Amino acid sequence: MSLNTHFSDQLMAPHETRQLDTCGQMLVSNDSPIHETLAQELSVVAAQLFEAACKARGGDFEATRAHIAHAIALLRGIPHLGPCGAVKSSNAKINIIRGGLPAWQMRKVIAHVEANLSRGIKVQELASLLRLSASHFCRAFKSAFGATPRDYVIRRRIEVAQAMMLTTSEPLYSIALSCGMCDQQHFTRSFRRIVGETPSMWRRTRRGSLKVD
Repeated sequence: MSLNTHFSDQLMAPHETRQLDTCGQMLVSNDSPIHETLAQELSVVAAQLFEAACKARGGDFEATRAHIAHAIALLRGIPHLGPCGAVKSSNAKINIIRGGLPAWQMRKVIAHVEANLSRGIKVQELASLLRLSASHFCRAFKSAFGATPRDYVIRRRIEVAQAMMLTTSEPLYSIALSCGMCDQQHFTRSFRRIVGETPSMWRRTRRGSLKVD
């Protein structure tokens, strides 16, 4: 199977194309630091773009644009809630800056979440980073991201799991634990609620699409 990597104007706005090009140049630039997590971060972005291609093939252009916008947000270091989230992708940066958390606090929380997705993350832990009470933090976080801290963290776990499901042969229970899920049953329930199908079905259909005829 060959994928046409050229997205028409109907799928991707010109400014989004420029943003993606700029982000790609920054990632491969000699001036950019290379972190141990870069491969994982790029695999998550790739999974979003692959999902966009699948949605485009099915004629769902709204979902296609949402996945592309989410991939761009990930490359810019501002992961929001993705296509199923409450935050509009085109306004993600504006909403975060104008919301209840200043930009520097948003970056601090995002960095902590990304570095600790493999274990449990409590709301009080995130609130303590910013020296806020849990209730104040939850209100500010929801104002900034359009979702609760718990929903945001679960969404990020699912996205990392999707990347692992596409790029590794690890069993689902191992992927679930690696992404901080307490067990495979919890992982399956959360995955189905967010993605709309079970992890095993999603993996089978997506990896089948990757095979060359």
